Amino acid sequence: AKQVPWNKLILEEFIDSIEFEEEFVLRTRIAGWSIDQQADKLNISNSSVNRIIRKLKLKYDKVQKHSSLLPTRKKCKSELI
Repeated sequence: AKQVPWNKLILEEFIDSIEFEEEFVLRTRIAGWSIDQQADKLNISNSSVNRIIRKLKLKYDKVQKHSSLLPTRKKCKSELI
């Protein structure tokens, strides 16, 4: 969630291209939920949440290339500072 400076405009632009479960994970990650909390709420395993997060990152990178609104995702810790 820290790899993109999420705001309402960026979130809504990206949300159009994802599924409900992915949207829930994205919104709750932005809100600061842990992977354990997300897994409990969705009744899935932690590895399933991590799989959704990886899938979201791939989708974001694809969508970002074609969007004038979405910023490039930071991909390493040194870029987060």
